[in-house]
Amino acid sequence: MSDFIYGLNKSGISVAKFLLKKQIKFDLWDDDISKRKKLKKIFKNHNFLKLSNKNFYKYNNIYVSPGISFKDSKFKKINKNKILKRDLNLYWNYTKKQKIIAITGTNGKSTSTKLIGDILNKNNFKTFIGGNIGIPLCDNFLSKKKYDYHVIELSSFQLEKINNFNPKISIILNLSKDHMDRYNNITEYINQKKKILNKSLNGYNLISLDDKYSKKIYQIKNIKNKISFSINNEKADIYIKNNYINDNFFNDNKKILIKKISKDLEEKINLQNILVAYICCKILKVSLKVFYEIISNFKGLPFRSQVLFKSKSLRIINNSKATNLSSTLNSIHNKKNILLILGGSAKEKNFKELIKYKNNIIKSYIFGKSSSLIYSQIYKKIDSKKFKNLKFLIDDLFMDLKFLDNHITILFAPACTSYDQYESFESRGEHFNK
Repeated sequence: MSDFIYGLNKSGISVAKFLLKKQIKFDLWDDDISKRKKLKKIFKNHNFLKLSNKNFYKYNNIYVSPGISFKDSKFKKINKNKILKRDLNLYWNYTKKQKIIAITGTNGKSTSTKLIGDILNKNNFKTFIGGNIGIPLCDNFLSKKKYDYHVIELSSFQLEKINNFNPKISIILNLSKDHMDRYNNITEYINQKKKILNKSLNGYNLISLDDKYSKKIYQIKNIKNKISFSINNEKADIYIKNNYINDNFFNDNKKILIKKISKDLEEKINLQNILVAYICCKILKVSLKVFYEIISNFKGLPFRSQVLFKSKSLRIINNSKATNLSSTLNSIHNKKNILLILGGSAKEKNFKELIKYKNNIIKSYIFGKSSSLIYSQIYKKIDSKKFKNLKFLIDDLFMDLKFLDNHITILFAPACTSYDQYESFESRGEHFNK
């Protein structure tokens, strides 16, 4: 019997290359004909077969791209528990003895992943940084490098089929409504996120107290080796206030002054990333000198609150990675005189929470598939306009800008996925930059 790979994006191709390396037989498929044509040249000795209820029994494992929902009708008759898997299942099968730091959450997880990875690399640990951050998990098997640590970002989709997952350090940053187009409710979404938690006595579980969903997880009694952190709650084991980290876990109320933070960590939500990086340094015995150096000079990932332009009268910020409403609201926080650019394909139906920030927003510019949905909910309270695409929107916005001179912030924080008009949030971000 052989394996099957369904969905040939980055993670699917990475799984295929690893199975090839291990000399494991596999068939593969993608619904996109252009991808199949391109990849037939690379995997010419393998069958491109459409998965069906008639042939699934032929396979030991079916690795499904995280972008494809297991609720799809094509999986109805398949024994979901045994053979349907994600790339994380394959990765974990071969890395159980590795030191893994696994990070999830609704917002900020890519930044935390890179920040912790940068700190470990600076401390001369050989570190694999991958997962949902953009480098597929199975890519770590494709080189001859031996890693001291793996720092991996995991989405709820990747966690759906994992059992007995035990990273050395598990991190839940924050939880809010997301992917409601894929899950029946918030509880189902959170149940996937909880699968990241370490279940042994040898690991650590870092859990935020900054939202009600994460806090509820922290309060579960049978979770071992918990460390709570917060940017709001002084009862947390480790919290940050007035530029001081207050450590009540490793030390008795020790205060650590944060003298300088990189401009790429200035958003308030990034204080969570700084806290979990600090905690990882303490667990792994990395010096504060390295911690300070990295947070002072950290270079953020593109399209995460990326400052494109800054003058006395104008700031332009690209947060194309804001694919849900909570991420957009975090971007709006503490900003004024905003020209807000929204739109794409909505994962949720309620955008009325934007109205809370009506005094921060001069005007909203809405484009894409869900523009009518968003517009209908906010236009009575926030001056708003709809557009077919980003190009028409930007032309109109710059006409408006000629009549404004009041320390304006142009904020691109779409609150939606990009898939209606773009391949990814990265390609959307690149188009905005142009």
